[in-house]
Amino acid sequence: MSTVIEVRGLRKVYGDFVAVGGLDCTVEQGDIYGFLGPNGAGKSTSIRMMMSLITPTAGTIKLFGQPLETHREAILRRVGAIVERPDFYNYLSAQRNLELLGRLSGADVSTRSINRVLGIVGLAERATSKVKTYSHGMKQRLGIAQALLHNPDLIVLDEPTTGLDPHGMKDMRDLILALAADHKKTVFLSSHILPEVELTANRMIIINRGKAIVEGTVQDLLNAGKLRVTIGVSNAATAASVLGTAQLPHDIQIADNALIMMLERSEIAPVVQHLVQHGIAVDSVVPVRSLEEYFLTITKEAA
Repeated sequence: MSTVIEVRGLRKVYGDFVAVGGLDCTVEQGDIYGFLGPNGAGKSTSIRMMMSLITPTAGTIKLFGQPLETHREAILRRVGAIVERPDFYNYLSAQRNLELLGRLSGADVSTRSINRVLGIVGLAERATSKVKTYSHGMKQRLGIAQALLHNPDLIVLDEPTTGLDPHGMKDMRDLILALAADHKKTVFLSSHILPEVELTANRMIIINRGKAIVEGTVQDLLNAGKLRVTIGVSNAATAASVLGTAQLPHDIQIADNALIMMLERSEIAPVVQHLVQHGIAVDSVVPVRSLEEYFLTITKEAA
């Protein structure tokens, strides 16, 4: 597996304001890589530097193993990006838009090529419809079709689900997964819609104030630290009392016939064992950690 993006010590300073303060990140071939951070964390500025839209103050950016500074043209031929909201000629069809915009970038604008990318994004049946008749979600997918025209290896998406309804978000999520699985694209996904990242990305980074807080696989990061554990019991009040007298974590909430506790993974078994030993019937144990909970925890700790 080869490295697609390698960023080291990336900085962008505007006067006294540090927009990005020493960012490191690595994206491997085939990743759907979640790029997360609160508003003002430096996500969009970082992406603009990676796409050579603005010049870094310091640091290095390599794409496909080559320095962006010296191999810009060759690198960008292998990248498709939606960095801002895609814009089209609303009175023209999707086909005609892709033909005109593709010519500007030197992409293949043959009928075959245009039909191929419209098929990938699920717009083949609306290829001849005027863009003014498209929903917001369809326009977002048309933007990805435009980014795919030159068959890039890397797709960079900056907040692709912003403003979409649940159906549009699902369509976008399915498309991103298909780009990686079926079309062998590496996807760099910047988003603040945390559940969507959790459902699509295999690796992620969380940045705050322009610096990386944590980077790794989504599964490993969600398994780290405390989980919200719901323990179904026969008598919640009695179970809470039993735990309250033990040398065990006992910050407990009661909901119906269940205890809700924040526990390390290693603490779950001793808690359950203690309840059973004291005659409390345990009928379910559900440990959950959402990306949203992890994100809020990690950014608060870094503030």
